[in-house]
Amino acid sequence: MNSPSWFTRLIRRIGKAIAWLFFLDQWMILTSNAADADPLQWSAFQPIVPWADRYWADPFPVRRDDRNYIFIEEKMYARRRGHIACLMVDEQGGLQSQQVVLERPYHLSYPFVFEHRGEMYMLPETAQNRTLEAYRCVRFPDRWELAATLMRGIYAVDATLLEYQNQWWLFANVKEKGGSSLDALYLFHSDNPLSSQWTPHPRNPIVHDIRSARPAGRIFLRGGELIRPSQDNSRRYGYAINFNRIVKLSETEYEEVTETHFEPPRRTKILATHTFNRSEGLTVIDAVIRRWKFSSR
Repeated sequence: MNSPSWFTRLIRRIGKAIAWLFFLDQWMILTSNAADADPLQWSAFQPIVPWADRYWADPFPVRRDDRNYIFIEEKMYARRRGHIACLMVDEQGGLQSQQVVLERPYHLSYPFVFEHRGEMYMLPETAQNRTLEAYRCVRFPDRWELAATLMRGIYAVDATLLEYQNQWWLFANVKEKGGSSLDALYLFHSDNPLSSQWTPHPRNPIVHDIRSARPAGRIFLRGGELIRPSQDNSRRYGYAINFNRIVKLSETEYEEVTETHFEPPRRTKILATHTFNRSEGLTVIDAVIRRWKFSSR
């Protein structure tokens, strides 16, 4: 088959330029109190669309005092870095309030929230600072203080913790010099999630595949087996979600198999999805939608 002619390529470029002038590809949050990962259905979700001046992505839900909170990455298009915000939603998943809860002089995203010894912590992505930083919650949900720096001098994205067999395991995509942050999953272990001493797995990168390496949310149990959500970045950034069953996890071995795949619905304005999480009956995902650039909401 012949490659596209210069005229075809020119038409495509013109089309993309026109689309950029009038349309916006924006991340939004979707919620459901009925959805399950096996199988996941788009019809079970309702959207929470942000204002046109920002996007919302990387949702992590928390149930607290009979209320539903969702920690997210919020990025204003006028700024060069994201921060962490918190949405409060009602029992039907409708938005009740939104507030910024953590800002740093570098980009923050993927607010992995976890509990340790009765306290709540957050491990947001701080790759722009070349660190992995854990923050302790001193007032829920809007006050967090730096508790520990787990690693320095590392470009690690979407770090995901798992407590398993008396160990803490840290999964993250690591960008090496000249490499990508999309295709290489690294694994580390320690006896304390706030430790600065993490042992790298001898088989790192344990997954080297743009279709399934990068984390897409918490690792969870289904039928007694560990399921690791991951991103499929093969068609575009954050195109789809895989659900991978972890077959082997030890200090010397790692193996997983992809069981299901969740893609954007065809012939809709949804273009991509790359995070799945749930907490006490609330399931959340994110998605990219194409919308009119000049609408207020």
